[in-house]
Amino acid sequence: MYKRPARVLVAALDDDGRADYVARLAANPALSKWLEVRPTASMRQLNPDDLHWADLLVALDAAAAQALPAEHPSTCRLKRWDLPPADSPDLPAAVGAAMFVMIGGMRMLSRVDEHDDGR
Repeated sequence: MYKRPARVLVAALDDDGRADYVARLAANPALSKWLEVRPTASMRQLNPDDLHWADLLVALDAAAAQALPAEHPSTCRLKRWDLPPADSPDLPAAVGAAMFVMIGGMRMLSRVDEHDDGR
């Protein structure tokens, strides 16, 4: 079972506001039980300390995923979401769906852990 929420660093290629939007949405108590989200200004300006803190680095589109620095901790795994642009009316639904999928997977794993008898 999870001992703490997953530490998730979110970034777009450039600071377009989507990472901050994801972090605001993740502050919802139902989501923050599973995720601790930290936005970063851009994939181009990743802080090494943030990369060491994170369990997951969520690139918010393909361009951001391609900008993953070669030098990153092996403990920080890359996850790619394909979110629409920051000014798209589809952004809220896309972020909600991506978070729902991520948390759904975590819930399934926690159930498996609860029923694991250690064998």
